[in-house]
Amino acid sequence: MSNVNGHMKIAAIRARWVRSQLLRYGLLSIALAAPLALFGAVPAIVGGVLALTAQLWWHQPWRLPEEEVARYLNQTFPELEDSATLFLKPTADHNLLGTLQVEKIAPALENLQLPGKFYKPLRQAAMTALFMLLFTLGWYGLNTRITSLPAGMTNTNAPTNHPEKVLPGINGIQITLQPPAYMRRPARTQSAFNITAPDSASVKWTLHTNNQVQELTLLFNDSTRLALQPDASHTTWTATRTVHKSGFYQVSMNSRLSELYQLQLIPDQLPVIRMTSPKPYTTIEFGQSTKVNVQAALSDDYGIRNAYISLTIASGSGEAVRFKDQELPFDNNFSAQLPQYQVSKTLNLSAMGLKPGDELYFHIRVTDTRRQENRSDVYIVTLPDTAQLFSMEGMVTGVAFKPEYFRSQRQIILDAEQLLREKDSLGKEKFNSRSNDLGTDQKLLRLRYGKFLGEESESNIGDPRVAAEEGHDDHDHDHHGKEEHGAADPKDFGNAAKVLDEFTDKHDNAEDATFFDPEIKKQLRATLTEMWKSELQLRLYKPQEALPFAYKALRLLKDLQQQSRVYVAKTGLKTTPLKPEKRLSGEQDKIQPRQQKETVTYQDQLLAVRQALAVLDAMKAGDTNVNTAVLRDAQQVLTTQAAATPAVYLPALEAMRRIQMHKGTEKDIRTAQQGLQKILKAPPLQPQSAPAPVSPSLPQHYFHNLKTGTP
Repeated sequence: MSNVNGHMKIAAIRARWVRSQLLRYGLLSIALAAPLALFGAVPAIVGGVLALTAQLWWHQPWRLPEEEVARYLNQTFPELEDSATLFLKPTADHNLLGTLQVEKIAPALENLQLPGKFYKPLRQAAMTALFMLLFTLGWYGLNTRITSLPAGMTNTNAPTNHPEKVLPGINGIQITLQPPAYMRRPARTQSAFNITAPDSASVKWTLHTNNQVQELTLLFNDSTRLALQPDASHTTWTATRTVHKSGFYQVSMNSRLSELYQLQLIPDQLPVIRMTSPKPYTTIEFGQSTKVNVQAALSDDYGIRNAYISLTIASGSGEAVRFKDQELPFDNNFSAQLPQYQVSKTLNLSAMGLKPGDELYFHIRVTDTRRQENRSDVYIVTLPDTAQLFSMEGMVTGVAFKPEYFRSQRQIILDAEQLLREKDSLGKEKFNSRSNDLGTDQKLLRLRYGKFLGEESESNIGDPRVAAEEGHDDHDHDHHGKEEHGAADPKDFGNAAKVLDEFTDKHDNAEDATFFDPEIKKQLRATLTEMWKSELQLRLYKPQEALPFAYKALRLLKDLQQQSRVYVAKTGLKTTPLKPEKRLSGEQDKIQPRQQKETVTYQDQLLAVRQALAVLDAMKAGDTNVNTAVLRDAQQVLTTQAAATPAVYLPALEAMRRIQMHKGTEKDIRTAQQGLQKILKAPPLQPQSAPAPVSPSLPQHYFHNLKTGTP
């Protein structure tokens, strides 16, 4: 092979490599776009094109150099002796040794076959694309099958399918299930006696017989009978009934009874309301928008007819509280009566007439297509009365929680509002200076409250001069002055305890940790947070934005003041004076403790079920001498349960009936036991007499010694 032929061989391998990479990226794009096909063809096409474009732009396989291919060949095939790159150079550039090497490895390059691992990435991409296609097709088929069924036709409690036993002479059955009109579902036809239908569905039975019969009747568990009407040949019998209750039924043909068939109804569920916003309790602070956005997700199994917001506005206080009710519709159009809706409504509290101090209570009321109504929880929106926060009422009749701090917070709010009113007459520099001073006042107030939580001061630890500049009180100045004097005392030179006391940060004090209960500490932390926010806006020369946080901090402090109040009687309480000489001198022989005896007779209503389980165990062991009366009682219990939930208990009832007729097998015994075990529940706890004490109790010792005069 010449040098030119070797170069062409490497170029062909490179081209094959590029084609396999392009095909691999295409398969990976198909794998990514396959799930998007569930949402439509357009998302799948767009997703596949974007995925392919991104891979090609990132990898750019067409830029693969031939030198990279030669290096791959050298690493994969030892017979090339790391000399494949010689074929990429012109023949004139080869020396004698290079020419001999090309002639030596040329036959090996000519007969070279790429290994299987060369195509491994391509095979992996193909498997991935195949798996995603199969997964998408399976998911689409499953959803199509579920969607094609009428809503509510499925039942997770249905027993395992087993062949139905039909009376001899009946060669065909056709049952047509027509859901109620409000469900807007098509009729469904089945060829089995076991029925699972929506509530209030119309059921039409059509039975075909081999020969003419005299009578064909359906017997239901509630003792009702439905006679089927024959045609002219007396071989086709029909009957229609609207069912409103679950249960089971039998077919009676010329006095012959069939097995029990289930009649399971799927109830229409109430609408479901999932609130998204607002929170259950919302407080609109001063300066915030008075518009509340109500958002909710409504869903129902068959469709939603309408939805409203019921509002109640409470205004006034004390005995002068007034209530105003109104109802607002959503902006959605419910004429389509879809099963799901995303509803929203913006409540403008100002336009509704709410004033500071008023409260709004509202809930969502939803009606489905069957006119079933459901309501959400009640949500509360409060507009605090800022004027009430400045009131000093009640502070003189109780113990206030640092009332001077309340006045300081109110003063900050008053100064901020005064600054906003004088903004036009002040220059920018003076306005910013006063706003910054208010931020300093807010900081000092925050530091005072921080002491109650054991927080650190923002001063430098160990430098009392800076602490003094931060606004510490006189006591702190004296304390730091003593510490400074003590630290400068030559006698304390080298005293490690004195140095640590000066320069260490002491917090988590035991007194601070137990001074307040956790709830007060939690509210104090919330107050400090609002003060932080107020101080930030004041430092940024934005007193208008600081007012909502300042008002909220004042409201939290006001709540703390109310929580810390103690009861103080306004009038004196006069009690009868006690006579010490008569204390503990009365005779108590005739005083008997009140005793009430009650006889509780608890009758285990499930005793028959437990006894039947024991009898069935004996029958399984081979005992033929069993108590049939116990089995009859258990069968009555199963009948009651099967009437309510036939899909669960009907197989056990059928098995028990066969056992009663001495036709039961071991499988029937197991089925009956499983049904009876589902009925059993843990018995309720019964009252029991307390055990008598071994030795006399302390009160008995006391009264005995008191009577006998024993010291």
